[in-house]
Amino acid sequence: MAHAKGLMTKVGACRPPEKEGPMVIVVKQWHLSPKTVTKGFKERYDQEKNQSAIYLALADKIKNKKLELVIAEGCEGEINDQFAGVYNGWDMASLKGQAQRKGFDRILTMVPMKLEARYGEKVQTVCGDSEKLIQEGNLRLSNMRGWVGFLERLSESGADEEKRKNFASAAAALLKENAETPVEQLIPKIKEKLSVELEAFTKSLSDRNDEMVKALQGKSFKAAAIVIGGLHAEDLKSKLEAAGFNCEIDEPSGYRREDEELIKQFQKFLKN
Repeated sequence: MAHAKGLMTKVGACRPPEKEGPMVIVVKQWHLSPKTVTKGFKERYDQEKNQSAIYLALADKIKNKKLELVIAEGCEGEINDQFAGVYNGWDMASLKGQAQRKGFDRILTMVPMKLEARYGEKVQTVCGDSEKLIQEGNLRLSNMRGWVGFLERLSESGADEEKRKNFASAAAALLKENAETPVEQLIPKIKEKLSVELEAFTKSLSDRNDEMVKALQGKSFKAAAIVIGGLHAEDLKSKLEAAGFNCEIDEPSGYRREDEELIKQFQKFLKN
């Protein structure tokens, strides 16, 4: 079901609580790394359609008094004039300087910051994340990419034998195994490492979702939005449900399931 002028599509919902409660919209985003500098409008990015759709849809709700609270991932604390975060080269002061200008919706940076810069008196914007857990998740994701890289190269048929031997030696060193350990013995050990990293990564997502729910609790609102990566959506839905919130999961225009597909790839390697 499409809504907000076709900018977002509802793809899931919580079971209604026993009593009518506040509504939380979980908005799945596909975003750039916060370290990618977009200030200056010199490049076009594939994420622009998704990020612009989120901004326009939530801005429309704020203008029509249908949204009072926005929760951001990737930061801690309240987003206001004193917020010190810099994302994609943008801080609050620079966003406020652009907020009334044409094309503001296309600026690629944290959407809740943009909403605060443009509608600060009409909406409360709060970070609901944990820097420690973000770093933990990023480390686990990096480790998984590394182990999958070894599995791909060691499982290649017709691969250059010398290169394969070098990869096997490197993998053995990381596993603290003898350099001459046969590939067929290394692969199960690599899969064990991948499984441990995937479990730890999933836990970091779940723990971050707990922080998102905590950011909602104790606040008075009829409608709130959480702007967050799609990998969080299903677990977050369950946690919101358990906390007694109504919720829906929205997928904006331009959203790509890259992270979901990456995790499926990791899981596929564990099954093979």
